[in-house]
Amino acid sequence: MDEGTEKIILEQILQGNDRAFEQLVQGHAAQILSLATRLIGDRDEAEDIAQEAFLRLHRSLGTFRGDSKISTWLYRTVSRLAIDHLRREQRRRKLFFFRKSDDEEQPDPVESAAAPDPSPREALLAQETQRRLNTVLKKLSPRQRAVFILRHQEELPLKEIARILELEEGTVKAHLHRAVTVLRHELHDLKEGSP
Repeated sequence: MDEGTEKIILEQILQGNDRAFEQLVQGHAAQILSLATRLIGDRDEAEDIAQEAFLRLHRSLGTFRGDSKISTWLYRTVSRLAIDHLRREQRRRKLFFFRKSDDEEQPDPVESAAAPDPSPREALLAQETQRRLNTVLKKLSPRQRAVFILRHQEELPLKEIARILELEEGTVKAHLHRAVTVLRHELHDLKEGSP
């Protein structure tokens, strides 16, 4: 969408033309969804982020000064939303290993997580945990290690991992399950809430 067309559409939106906002969304939807998908790696979650960005745009149009193009504003908003999302997922995955089971009835560990600023003692424990995790990772088979790292450190979806390693998705899940089982066994003393 060129800048001239965008300005005309913005004027129509500010005059209360709802169809103009739909036109604006249609003009940017593909790019914004593509960006969110590349940042997140999951199409469904990317759609949620793109939708949230358009909602925020709709709420902000009344105060939009036009200092930047709409596409720039949307790219920045999607990037911020994606980074926040990835940080939440990172915390969730770190805590995943210290759950006693996959029981859905157990409270989500992210909900009971400590404040984001760790004390010096917590920081030291985190370093020690990372060191031990790296040691245990070396005990995994190369495929198990690759699957684990791609999933939990690179945060790639299972389909993408399967494509990268040229494996069936079920095989990727099996490798991941074995890797997590080994990690839980080797790091069982580092359970959630331990001193």
